[in-house]
Amino acid sequence: MNLFLVLFLVLFPLLGGVLVWFLGNKLPKFREVFAISVNALELIAMILLIVFNIGSSSLITLDKICGIGLSFKVGTFNLIYGFLSVFLWMVTITFSKEYMHHYQNKGRYYFFYLLTLSGVMGVFLSGDFMTTFIFFEIMSFCSYPLIIHDEKEESKKAGLTYLSIAVISGMILLMGLFILYAQLGTLNFDLIKSLTQGQPLTLPVFVGGLLVFIGFGAKAGMYPLHIWLPKAHAVAPAPASALLSGIMTKTGVFGIIVLCSNLFFTSEQFATILLVIALITMVLGAVLALFSVNLKRTLACSSMSQIGFILTGLAFMLLLGEHGTLGGLGAFLHMINHSFIKLVLFMCAGVVVMNLHALNLNDIQGFGRKKPLLLVCFLIGALGIMGIPFFNGYVSKTMIHEAIVEYIVHHHLEGGMLFLFKSIEYLFLFSGGLTIAYMLKLFVCLFVEKHPTRQEEFDNMKNYLSPLSKGLLILSCIMIPAIGILPNMVPLALINHASEFFGVHHLDHSIAFFSWTNLKGSLISIAIGIAVYFLLVRLVFESKKHEYKDLYPRVLDLETLVYIPLLKGFFYMLAYILRVLDLFLDAVVALLRKTVLKSHSYHFEKHSLAYRFGNMIDKKKDDESHKYAEKADQMYNAVFMAQRNLSNSFTFTLSMLCLGIIIIITFVLIF
Repeated sequence: MNLFLVLFLVLFPLLGGVLVWFLGNKLPKFREVFAISVNALELIAMILLIVFNIGSSSLITLDKICGIGLSFKVGTFNLIYGFLSVFLWMVTITFSKEYMHHYQNKGRYYFFYLLTLSGVMGVFLSGDFMTTFIFFEIMSFCSYPLIIHDEKEESKKAGLTYLSIAVISGMILLMGLFILYAQLGTLNFDLIKSLTQGQPLTLPVFVGGLLVFIGFGAKAGMYPLHIWLPKAHAVAPAPASALLSGIMTKTGVFGIIVLCSNLFFTSEQFATILLVIALITMVLGAVLALFSVNLKRTLACSSMSQIGFILTGLAFMLLLGEHGTLGGLGAFLHMINHSFIKLVLFMCAGVVVMNLHALNLNDIQGFGRKKPLLLVCFLIGALGIMGIPFFNGYVSKTMIHEAIVEYIVHHHLEGGMLFLFKSIEYLFLFSGGLTIAYMLKLFVCLFVEKHPTRQEEFDNMKNYLSPLSKGLLILSCIMIPAIGILPNMVPLALINHASEFFGVHHLDHSIAFFSWTNLKGSLISIAIGIAVYFLLVRLVFESKKHEYKDLYPRVLDLETLVYIPLLKGFFYMLAYILRVLDLFLDAVVALLRKTVLKSHSYHFEKHSLAYRFGNMIDKKKDDESHKYAEKADQMYNAVFMAQRNLSNSFTFTLSMLCLGIIIIITFVLIF
């Protein structure tokens, strides 16, 4: 039964996408109904898989597929995120019915929407790195058309950045998997853990794992491979943005968790690398969000920052080892919380886009006034991501914060090390404060300030959202306060069963989330956030007329300043080297023909087929000068010489070699 349900969950969206494409073209009025029905069947299958596997874990293997076979794992972590993925897809695909009403190419949109779900389900249910990689790439390429859906120039540029990062990181990931398989003889998660547990990692294994980490980190939006995230989120349709932020970035985090739990669990070197990257990602994402004057770009940069919080929890899980329960489970809970939060916030952003077709804060200023439902829903999402007590973000951030404090106390740090890790703790709280500042900026802009010219028009927009979409928005908000109000009952009882997946001890006690010590950390972040908002946002980022100034520091744009020049330089250098090599080898061949090989000369006689064809034309025209025959023969000789020179060149040899490699690889993949 498990095999059938897993294959259904992974493959049915592929079939469903094709059916929606063809049926939707014939019956366009029912296209959305078909797409929602496919997702509903997927949700039912996911619920059945959960019912049949409560409290158990199993591995499903399909041999002789893609060489070493595919394997799927059904455990607590896989079930939780599998269900969360299908639930978010169900909400957003239903919300798309209203959001995509005025868009073109809706058949293509739903087709790739469902194909991307197939890739995501394959990743979260995978039991080895090969399976993860295959579905990871399916997800990456199928989500590209969602990003460029409106086909505007800005969307195409963002899509190009996304695709470039996806391809390059995919190749790096595959290279790392080749190294791991060559060194360990397996890519199965559990077998990797049993082979490396308690033993120092060899240099090739460490390097291979590091390459895999880079590949997954790019999809997660980790610094310095985050450049696709703000651009893609800003241009994609809002439902797709909710999935890019809430779910698809978590596929990258999933890969990093598997690495941490099974390969690098005892590696202090990797833990240090992860911690440094996590802190930079956490702070830089918050800074970029603070500078942004685009609603969806702000939320996208916010996602980058929250990924930094998650990676910080994982880093301290590694530093604490088997006692890193708070770090590991806190990171897991923050993944879940962030998915719910970004679902709500991007749907709210979608409401703004549907009505105004604008995202700049100066254009949407005051839109949310006199719209109580939108205000409450956005506020719930904002309070959640801010980490305000009694909302879900506070619970997970508190667990990660406690992991930092636990490391300081557990290792009895003194002197410079104590100062270093205290600084990390304060940096964590400071990033929380920046989160409060940029979310406060968005809330005030949308719901407090007035638009200088269009406020009356905004206030009269009563039917800004359909009843169905209002219901979806309310449904999406429920878990944010539910987790925050009952943290020990709702989330911990659920995620505690995933402790085995992380390789940490089961949490056998409740956490005093609302003790003064934990509340104090939240209050410090709140104070920092309010101070940053009034001293920086109000005084620097806003003019006296309450217009938001775009002060984004271009030095932070790594794509323009670093990656594009590096790629151009690399290809110029490669082209120059190949050109020199081509000329050198051509000269060697010419020398050999004059000396050793004594290349024979080519003599052309006027008996070619081209000459005869031209001669026929001359006879018809009674032309005794054989003009057409001569011209046809000259053209034939020129083509023959060009073909001979081309076939003797090194460039032609390389081209034929590449073509041969492509044919061989295609043959291997098919047969």
